This record gives sequence, C-alpha cells and structure tokens, in this order.
Amino acid sequence: MARAYANQTGPAGQVRQPPRVSRRATLVLLAIPVLAIAALVYLSTDDAVVTLVIVGLMVASLVAGWALTARDRRRNRLGRRSRASVVQEARSALDLELVHKARVEHGESAGITEIRRQLPSLTFDQAIEIHRYV
Repeated sequence: MARAYANQTGPAGQVRQPPRVSRRATLVLLAIPVLAIAALVYLSTDDAVVTLVIVGLMVASLVAGWALTARDRRRNRLGRRSRASVVQEARSALDLELVHKARVEHGESAGITEIRRQLPSLTFDQAIEIHRYV
C-alpha cells in the first residue's frame, strides 16, 4: 500500500521512495514474538517436541506471508510497466486528427468515444488516460 508524503520529489525532480525497514530490523522484530511464544509454550508443556512444532509452524507462516507479499510487489511492479507500455502503444496507433476533431466538435466524451472506436481493445480508463494527454 502506497503512503502519501507531502513532498514526493527530491532534488532535481527525482521521485522519493518511502522509507524502508532494513532486513535485520525486520528479522529482529519478527524473532522476538516467536521466541517469546516458544518460551511460553515450553514453560507450559515442558515438551521440546511440541515447542519445536509450534515454532516451526510460526516460522512457516511468517515465510509464507513474506513470499506472498514479495510476489504481490513483483506483480504490481510488472503490472505498472505493462499498463504504461499499452497506453504508449495505443497512443502511437491513434489517428490524432480524428480524436481532436471529435473533441472540438462534440466535446470530451466524443473524443473518448473516438479513441474507443479506433482501439476497441482499450478499457474505458485507458481511453480516458490517453484522452488526457492527446
């Protein structure tokens, strides 16, 4: 989930990335509750096998959550790239004169309709995005 920051650009117009937590800090923050629960389970059962099974389940769930999060980040990153390339390809394939003519004569909605008529494979949102920059 993206966080909103007051100043999104840094020096020379570079986009700032949100602050990230280091891997070491993340590992420590996740290890503390695992070790605390392991100690409580061992003290309440006095059974090392049960304690190891519970610790294994907790670690497995943490690793699975990390893997799913990493997969989602990768998909989002690739999805943004592919969406941008689709819009760029669509803009180059348009007959801009017809779009401008429709927009001047009949308004913005006619311009969007003309884009969708020329490229029916685009979604409505993509057509609106193209219309903004044409």
